[in-house]
Amino acid sequence: MPKYIYKAKKGPTEVVEGEIIADNPDHVVTQLDQMGLIPVSVAEKSAGGAGEAKADARQRQSPVFRNRKIRPNDVDAFTWQLASLVKARVPILRALSLIAQQTDNASLRVVVEDMRNQVKDGKTMSETMRHYPKLFNNLFLSLVKSGEQGGVLDEVLYRVAEHREKEQLMRRKIQSALAYPIVMLVVGVGTVFVMLTFFMPKFIGIFDRMNRELPLPTKLLIGVSNFMSEHWLWFLIAFGFVLVVFGRVRPSSKKKFFFDMIKLHMPLVKQFIRNAEIAKFCRTLGMLLKNGLTVYDSLSLATNTLDNDALRKQLENTGKEIVNQGITLSASLGKVKIFPNFVINMIAVGEEGGKLEESLNGVASTYEKQVDQAIGVMTSLIEPLLILTVGGVVGFIVFAMLMPIFDIGVMAK
Repeated sequence: MPKYIYKAKKGPTEVVEGEIIADNPDHVVTQLDQMGLIPVSVAEKSAGGAGEAKADARQRQSPVFRNRKIRPNDVDAFTWQLASLVKARVPILRALSLIAQQTDNASLRVVVEDMRNQVKDGKTMSETMRHYPKLFNNLFLSLVKSGEQGGVLDEVLYRVAEHREKEQLMRRKIQSALAYPIVMLVVGVGTVFVMLTFFMPKFIGIFDRMNRELPLPTKLLIGVSNFMSEHWLWFLIAFGFVLVVFGRVRPSSKKKFFFDMIKLHMPLVKQFIRNAEIAKFCRTLGMLLKNGLTVYDSLSLATNTLDNDALRKQLENTGKEIVNQGITLSASLGKVKIFPNFVINMIAVGEEGGKLEESLNGVASTYEKQVDQAIGVMTSLIEPLLILTVGGVVGFIVFAMLMPIFDIGVMAK
């Protein structure tokens, strides 16, 4: 019979290692479960490190290229399922096998099966996840690793799943609030463009045959229509250029940094962006600190989760000041001038009272409510403003077209 090397959890903190002779890895997991241990990794003992070489070969062949077919919702479902199985004391190998069998996403199934094989070869969950950076970011990996070290992997996975769910909920709220106005604006601009470029020139001949002085609104409309009908191709080229410039912005690029800096100085928009980023930063930082990570590591990971590159750049030196100068988190964040006094004071109170995580969660909840209120106000104001604007432009076109006809009717009387 082959001999297997295992690593298992004994209690919340103790990790034990040993060797077991069994027919296959599943029998090893069964024996460990009967011994009251929670298996972490099982690998067949082989001469010359063949097992490690086989594991490395499998990692090199891991299907990273298929990550594009896996959506964030699939990763969320995987996290919830894994947390539930681990909490039920199901061994990791068995849990990954069950998830691979139950998932409907073929690409995710391949990834989970590959992760199971790596765990079977002696790797931990955090080590296997590290091979899929597009699915599991540094925040995810750090939390899972701390959960493995502390023997609370199930609790950590639940926290990660809840955190991802809140981020997705906030993102969906913002997207839904902007979707209708954007669609309405595109449809309205497209309608006006078609009317002035293709339909309006057909009516100009009617106005020429009237042999009358046309009203000023009609003259303006005819001038705009003639210009657009002669240069409509250039308008389309300019529109395509704008889409290319503003639509394809790579993360961490200079263009994204420039656009993010503009957002922080735009009226109405800048406050909304700051509140959303502050809520995300404080929520993430509180979760990391609660999970046992150091202030420096937590601050670095929380900073990397920000979407705005300009804000992230301003926060990058904060962690270095804490380490090099030994100052508190509140004092260091106060120098950045990103956070309002309310946030700095709440963090300072949390530091003095030993409840920094609770203070950060309280700040996050406050700003999440403000973001929700801002989304509601934006939705209620932008929609009628767009309706009035588009309706006003279309009404002006119709009014300018009908004015000469009304004049003819008046003269006939």
